[in-house]
This record gives sequence, structure tokens and C-alpha cells, in this order.
Amino acid sequence: MNDLLMPVLWAALGLIVLLFMQRWIHAHLHGVSLLLVGRPEWAVIVYAVVLFPGVLLHEASHWLAATFLGVRTGGVSLLPRRQPDGSLQLGYVEYYKGPRVGPIRESLIGAAPLVSGTAAILLIGYHVFSVTSLADAIRTGDVTILTEAMVQLLAVPNFLVWLYLLFAISNAMLPSRSDRHAWPAFLAIVAVFTAVIAFLAQGTSLFGSLARPVSVLFGYLGTAFSIAIAVNLVCIGVIALAEWILGRIRGASVVYGRGAKEEPTT
Repeated sequence: MNDLLMPVLWAALGLIVLLFMQRWIHAHLHGVSLLLVGRPEWAVIVYAVVLFPGVLLHEASHWLAATFLGVRTGGVSLLPRRQPDGSLQLGYVEYYKGPRVGPIRESLIGAAPLVSGTAAILLIGYHVFSVTSLADAIRTGDVTILTEAMVQLLAVPNFLVWLYLLFAISNAMLPSRSDRHAWPAFLAIVAVFTAVIAFLAQGTSLFGSLARPVSVLFGYLGTAFSIAIAVNLVCIGVIALAEWILGRIRGASVVYGRGAKEEPTT
């Protein structure tokens, strides 16, 4: 049971941390853009351009999922626009949410960017940055080995480009409010189905057979979220420093209200 529970808790905790990080990053990245260019309409453009690779992947994932599931799509936009509630929408994909779509297909469309974003982070993490080697070095506790692993990490070709892509993807892959619209009904269905299967399989070999792939799935999610958190920690420091420097140069600061929020995608 612990083998199943720990990956689930790891992924859940990582997701919560990422949600708070994303909210801070979107607000302060927009603030840095405003301090940099000095005009709100230009600041929105700078802010949107920085996150564009992640937004592109997000909206493409929505469109592909809807098309694959047989849901008719409408307009697609990758241009930022201000919403009536004051939030900023960086892109959207319109699809027709008729009664025949149902909560399962709607939830899968809404979750598609999280799936594609997780896959992209894992691919970059494993095949570009070799995070497995870095994790092994950390586990040894040997400073020399860890230093060598960090030097190898920084020596990766186009290191800053890959780091930027991880940042943009990590901060555009989480579901927006509209993406989560059908999640309560979907999660209720999944919870009931899971409870029935677990009850019927308890005490049999089937339970272990089902638990292992679930554990692996959440393990990958936890790994991807951990990579995203590590990248965001570095970028938060850079954004905070840039905001402080630009504020000193301009003799101004950005005030963030409690209700201020940025909506990264559809």
C-alpha cells in the first residue's frame, strides 16, 4: 500500500506547490514586463511572448484531444486578451460543449495540456539534462560527485534554451478554470469506479497488478512536477531580482492586489 500511496502523495504535493508557484510567476512576470516597457498594452505582449512556447503546446494539446475524441472545434487563438473579470487570457481553443460531449470527454480535453506538458518535461529532463544521473549524485551525498554532475548539467549544449523551454512549458501546462469545469463530475465517476475495482480485487493478485501501473504513473507525474519546481525556483529568483533592479532604475514598484490573477490559457 505504501508503494502506491507515496507516489500519489508526491504528485499531489508537487501539483499544489506548482499551482502556487505558477500564480506568483504569472503575476510577477507581468509586473517585470510592465516595469521593463512602461506601458500596460506592451507589457501584455512581452509577458505573452515569454510564455508563448508553453501556450502553443497547451492550445495544441486541447485541439488535438478534442479532434481525437470526436468533439467539433471552433476558433483558435494564441493572442492575449483581457477578460471582463480583469484576468489575462493568453490563448484559447473553442469546442462545442453539447450534452453529448459528457464530463469524461470534456475532462480529458481539459487535462490534455497537463499530459503533454508532463511528457515534454520528462523528455527534456531525461534526454537533455540527464536528471537520473543528477539524482544519483544527490543520493550519494558526495560533494565531489555532486559538483561533477552539476558541471555536466551546465555544460549541456544550449543549456539556457532548454531551461527556458522547461520554464515556459511548466507555467502553461496546468489546467485553467475553464479546463477544470467538468472535473468534479469526472473525478466522482473515477472515484466510484476505483472504489468498486479496489473492493473486488482486494486480497487477490489483481490488486497488485493494478496498483503497480498506477504507482508508476504517479511516480512519473511526481518526477515531472519536481523538475518543474526546481526550474521555477531558479526562475523565481531571476524574476524577483529583475523586478528589484528595474524598480530601482525606474524608481517605481508594481502593486499586486489580492484579486489580481493571470489566466495562462483557455
